[in-house]
Amino acid sequence: MQKIILLFIIFLSIAFAPTVSGQHLNIIDGDNISNIIGDEIDAQWSADGKKLLFLSRENKNSIICIYFTDTDTLLYISDLDYNFNNPVWHPDGNKIVFNSHKNGIEYLYVIDLKTNKVTPLFNRKIRCRNASFSASSRQVYFTGYNELDRRWEIYSYDFIYDNINRLTNYEFGCSNPEISKDGKLIAYCKQKPFKGTTSIDIINWYGESIISFKDIVGTFPIWSPSAFKLFFISHMDNKTGELYSIWKDGSHLERLTDDDLQIGYPSISPDESKIAISVLTESGWDIYIISL
Repeated sequence: MQKIILLFIIFLSIAFAPTVSGQHLNIIDGDNISNIIGDEIDAQWSADGKKLLFLSRENKNSIICIYFTDTDTLLYISDLDYNFNNPVWHPDGNKIVFNSHKNGIEYLYVIDLKTNKVTPLFNRKIRCRNASFSASSRQVYFTGYNELDRRWEIYSYDFIYDNINRLTNYEFGCSNPEISKDGKLIAYCKQKPFKGTTSIDIINWYGESIISFKDIVGTFPIWSPSAFKLFFISHMDNKTGELYSIWKDGSHLERLTDDDLQIGYPSISPDESKIAISVLTESGWDIYIISL
């Protein structure tokens, strides 16, 4: 039983090989670390693999939680002035970045875990969400709203030069950038409004297209820590969705789960030995940790 401590991502289209499957992960045999009231999503491992950051929602309230793997304890971070969304670790390990509608416009904020002080991540007049950092803290990548074209695109912000750049230009909008830890590749979702689905593309940090998985329906793209493999959730084989992996060159598409569970928000541990993933249970979304 957990002890609770109260406080607060040259264009290339690929003809993919058939999906292969090894030994499937048995998710339900994993450790449920968030058997609490509400929905727990957006898991994020810390750089040392000893902590897991995630979001907990009950009704309209949201709090940020930190799970300590060594002690099986939870730390709750809450503030009634903010509706927390999409929390991620800042590269220095002592801050958490999230987006909130605090002032009526969705924006990125950072909370210092040492002082509990919350400040804007940067100062720009742009609606923004879904922050993603490489191992360096020089740039942040995020989903930003292009007011001129009225759509969401992928942007970067450089903290040293204080400049912002739009990296995508797609007529139906993009979301959920996930940058590799080496800072070289960004995976993100492209909206397919006529099909009601999303596909996954990869660009470099300049915004140049590297590869498009246009024939794969996929969401929640995440990089392995080595940046060699991409994990994602897809409904291409069944209605509930399964976990897949694919090499960054578009080869070795592999289905990793085979069950009737609805899953989302995967996160790979820094040593690539475990995966944290949200599973829809009778009590809502819970986070499980499964050995790879």
